[in-house]
Amino acid sequence: MYSDFETISSYYDDLYVKDEEYAPEAAKVKELLSAHGIAPQSDLLILACGTGGHIPYFTDEYKVSGLDLSEDMLAVAEKKFPNLTFHRGNLIDFDVKANFDAMICLYGSIGFVKTVANLRAAMRRIAAQLRPNGVALITPWSTREDFRECLVVDAVDEPDLKISRMEQVRLKEPGIVEVTFHHLIGQGTDVTYHQQAVEIGLFSRQDYLSALTDAGLTLVEEYAGSDVRGGAYLGKRINA
Repeated sequence: MYSDFETISSYYDDLYVKDEEYAPEAAKVKELLSAHGIAPQSDLLILACGTGGHIPYFTDEYKVSGLDLSEDMLAVAEKKFPNLTFHRGNLIDFDVKANFDAMICLYGSIGFVKTVANLRAAMRRIAAQLRPNGVALITPWSTREDFRECLVVDAVDEPDLKISRMEQVRLKEPGIVEVTFHHLIGQGTDVTYHQQAVEIGLFSRQDYLSALTDAGLTLVEEYAGSDVRGGAYLGKRINA
C-alpha cells in the first residue's frame, strides 16, 4: 500500500487542509473518544497522518504521535511539529516501540490498504498496539453500499499560489476505486501540471466490522454523523 506523494506533499496543506472541515471533525472525534473512556493527556497515535494536518486539533487534549508511509509527507509534518514523534510505517505491518491509549485513522485513509486481507492485517496491528481499554477510531473511505462515482472540483486562490483541482473518482473493478488527480499549480508566473492515479480499496460495512472484531476489538460505536467524514467505527480493546 504505497502512493508517491512527493509532488503533492509540497502543496497538500494548501489544497486539502481546511479549518472549516477539520475543526468540527476533530471536535467530534475527541467527543467520541472521551465517551469511550479516553482521558485528557492520553497517548494518541494518528495513523496515516500525512503532513500532520489534523495534529493541531488534538494536541490540546492528548499526547500526539503520528505514523505515515510517505517519507515526503512525514518530512513536512516533522518540519511543522519538530517536538512531536513521528514513525514511518505501513498500516498493514507497522511496529511502533510503544503502545497507545487511542489510535485514529481519518479522512478515509484506511482505503489505501486496498484489499480485505490488508484491512484485516491493519486491524490486527492496531489492536496489538492498543493498551487495555484503548480505543481505535477508523473512518472508512466510503463503503461498497454508499459509493458513487464523481468528479471533485476545488481551487486555491492565494496571492502566491493558485491551484485548480479536478479529481476523477471511478470504480476500476469490484472493490477498487481509482482516483485520478489533475492539478494545475501556479506559482509566480509559472504553471505546472500534475497528474497521478491512486487505487483505493472499497470495503463493505461488514468487511470493516469483521476486521475489527476478528482483531480482538469490541465494536462500541458506529457513528454516522456528517461531521466526521465517512462516519466512524470505534473498537475497544476490552481484554487485558
